[in-house]
Amino acid sequence: MIFELNRDSHVPLYAQIVGRVREMITSGALKVGDRLPASRDLAKTLGVNRNTVAYAYEELEADAIVSSQVGRGTYISGVPGTPSRSAPRAKREISAYPWEADFAHLRSDPWLGGMLRFKHLAGNTVSFAYSLPQADLLPIEKFRAAIDRAARREGRRLIEMGDSLGYAPLREYLATQMALCGIKASPDEILITNGCQQAISLLQGALIQPGDGVAIENPTYSGALSVFCRGGQKFIPIPVDDNGINLNLVEEAFSRHAPKLLYTIPTFQNPTGITTSLSSRHQLLDLSIKYRVPIIEDDIYSELRYDGPAVPSLKALDEHGIVIQISSFSKIGFPGLRVGWIVGARELIQQLALLKQKLDLHTATLTQAAIYEFSRHGLLARHMKRARKTYRDRRDAMVAALERHFPEEASWNHPEGGMALWVRLPEGFDTDQLLVQAYEKGVLFSPASHFYAGAARRNLLRLSFTITPPDAIETGIRTLGALVKREIAGLRRRPLQQAAEGFKALV
Repeated sequence: MIFELNRDSHVPLYAQIVGRVREMITSGALKVGDRLPASRDLAKTLGVNRNTVAYAYEELEADAIVSSQVGRGTYISGVPGTPSRSAPRAKREISAYPWEADFAHLRSDPWLGGMLRFKHLAGNTVSFAYSLPQADLLPIEKFRAAIDRAARREGRRLIEMGDSLGYAPLREYLATQMALCGIKASPDEILITNGCQQAISLLQGALIQPGDGVAIENPTYSGALSVFCRGGQKFIPIPVDDNGINLNLVEEAFSRHAPKLLYTIPTFQNPTGITTSLSSRHQLLDLSIKYRVPIIEDDIYSELRYDGPAVPSLKALDEHGIVIQISSFSKIGFPGLRVGWIVGARELIQQLALLKQKLDLHTATLTQAAIYEFSRHGLLARHMKRARKTYRDRRDAMVAALERHFPEEASWNHPEGGMALWVRLPEGFDTDQLLVQAYEKGVLFSPASHFYAGAARRNLLRLSFTITPPDAIETGIRTLGALVKREIAGLRRRPLQQAAEGFKALV
């Protein structure tokens, strides 16, 4: 199966492959039952990344044109525009239940689903898409030993039903650590959750009634958008500028819309990496008190500071009990264990615990006990010291690579911590389209559309650096920079082409 790809076309390479295969089937060059070349072989023949062919095959399989069998390969199974031959012929027409109508109120996140699907295809792909800790940094043998110590000390209690509030020693440990950061919280003001995502869902379920509004930063964490911006819910997006959430618009939103909650990430905001200043934090708290709007402070990145002095959290500054802080172990080393927490007023925590009982009863006790053992022996602190140095080096490597390979029309920030940079490209750019081109070259990133409620700024993108070593960062940024420069050149040509076409029309 040999054909040519047009590398100057704006049609993505994977889409060209899909089109050529469909044409060959329609013309009879390929027939049902024929075997397609392995993705590695076809990629070599066409001179493209293997992921490009793999994605094309996935598209064809989704259209029931090909089918893949592990160990046997990929075969033609249907003809474009006709039902697959493998599909049984129905004796009578039966209408399926329209499940889609029941899901219409839910906010979908196709980008996240796509990223998870791409992950197993990654191979040689350089990924700047995931804001995750580097798994290789975790001392797995020492963590295994922590699990053993917990099991020896607690025995069968770790596999029995646990407390909905969470494992008591872990809550006591967290309360002690919070006190070091200026947060006064007793263990019964802490609820252990299955990660920050469950924390957000619990707060939404407990505090938001039909018709209530939620104020959210824009852009912000996509998981929060999936909870607060579902169909039929009222949300008030508030822009984030170079100083964090826009305080003037916060007051306008509070006075005009009276939202029930405000969700914010004041430290190393996701996706922008911006940290709200101390004075702005005080102003935000004053507005919250004035208009009686509780704040959900997502503090998940605060432990990942590489430069500069730490800024007190909103919860540490809160004297009225109006701030609800959520955080997790997911960004500092244990994303797969799904252990997070909520800190808030005792009355709120009690109600959230009752709601959690209805969902999953409690977070896995063995997992909590293992993290507690690992932490109380100082192993987490040592791991974090090593991780911070590694991530700082990778952040610096990414900034240096951007300076070398990106055009002067692009700009980016230099966050003091967190996991990602926020890059601004010239107006007219579409980073969703750029992603398609980058993926064909073996590079992934997160386009701005993933983080906005409503219309997105299409010329922005997030580059995460924590899971990618410096040499791969250099390679990926060089590749991405070349694509950006090519697109900028195209943007410059368009006005000239339009002017020429207008002149021809006049003549």
